[in-house]
Amino acid sequence: MPGVVGQKPRGEKRELPKSKLPHSALATKPRFSDAAGVSSHLYPHLMGRWKDLARRAGLKLRPLAHADGWRLSYLETASASVEEPLYISAGVHGDEPGGTEGLLAWAESEVKNLAKWPLLLFPCLNPWGLRNNVRTDASGVDLNRSFHLELPVVAAVKKVVGDRPVRLSVHLHEDYDGEGMYIYELSRREQWAEHLLAAARPWVPTDPRKKIDISRAQNGVVRRRITRKRFEKLGYPEPIWLYFGHTDHSFTIETPSEVALERRVAAHVAALQEITRRVFGGGARADASK
Repeated sequence: MPGVVGQKPRGEKRELPKSKLPHSALATKPRFSDAAGVSSHLYPHLMGRWKDLARRAGLKLRPLAHADGWRLSYLETASASVEEPLYISAGVHGDEPGGTEGLLAWAESEVKNLAKWPLLLFPCLNPWGLRNNVRTDASGVDLNRSFHLELPVVAAVKKVVGDRPVRLSVHLHEDYDGEGMYIYELSRREQWAEHLLAAARPWVPTDPRKKIDISRAQNGVVRRRITRKRFEKLGYPEPIWLYFGHTDHSFTIETPSEVALERRVAAHVAALQEITRRVFGGGARADASK
């Protein structure tokens, strides 16, 4: 997900710049296939795995919305109704499958813990975009600039969240210009982004750029000053909507699209495991030797 200003036009094919990433990190297998060789852009395949995971965790997927010919689902644990939940979403941009695969892989790694934790999980917010490998929905709308609107998916997410506070929000993305992993962090309290990047570094190096999009970056972390006035003009991204009304801590985690899918997924998993370790204690830890 490139930064707040500018947008990859719908369906545009772009030549990647010459990679500055280590050769060992680059894709050597089909970029959009999962471990079983099935395209990570097949939404029914993705949700079939989520349905199986939910069953094994003693949970049930709930209907979220119907948009662009697809049925969307989400997962909410019982304790999320009485405790501030951890909110995690992926797939708001359809051309970023590392996020949707990463969220599922993390949930698989924590299948024994999911029902114990207060969680709101949104496996894929833009199935049409995922299936067609484009950023936007079928109408050409960037959902991640539309959380001030009442589009079907956006309105459904807002209804699920309601007026409750969220302990922490996490948004999984990718960047075709990325030179490593980087994180946008919004926080009115402690700051963890450097720890998340360290956890993911065995799989994906930290982006070394001093400027990412139009924002100053330091050691792969972007911490921006935000105002309502700015986003009223640009449109509200999902984390900004949550930060203004529901949470005081948010991460947008970006992996570089040019890196092999397996590594991007593993980096997302490692970051999520570090988050859940800090929020809930315990949980699985990624093994860099695998």
